Amino acid sequence: MNSKDLIVLSHFRNNARISLTKMSRQTKIPVSTIFDKLKVYEKEGLIKKYCTLVNFKELGFEIKTSMFLRVNRDNKLSFQRFLIKHPRINNLFRVNNGFDYLIEAIFKDLDEFDEFNKELELFNVLDKKEFFLMEDLKREDFLSHKENKDLLK
Repeated sequence: MNSKDLIVLSHFRNNARISLTKMSRQTKIPVSTIFDKLKVYEKEGLIKKYCTLVNFKELGFEIKTSMFLRVNRDNKLSFQRFLIKHPRINNLFRVNNGFDYLIEAIFKDLDEFDEFNKELELFNVLDKKEFFLMEDLKREDFLSHKENKDLLK
């Protein structure tokens, strides 16, 4: 990674919809260089996905929760498949320190949340810690500003 790479990545982290021409004007990096870098980042897996951060409350999804979950070793693979396929799971992470998974799930209301918890009971969850997420204060911001280039030194 060189400084141009960090500048290009920070611009994409800040706004993935920015045109290459506009980024070129802002960074003084030629459009062709930015285009080539973008293709390399995608090919090498540095850029995994382009997505939009949605305000789910505005869409009528009032409940957002995070849960740490621990399951029996015998159920782990089937439970993981269940979580990966479940439409209410927004983010899923494998974790340690006494738990197996961290999930972020989104529901329209408490009835949907309760139904999801009943589904979890089918997998004999050994331990669960749940938290209702009240407000996003900062989200997907790491390396999204050109001044963050010092982080990789």
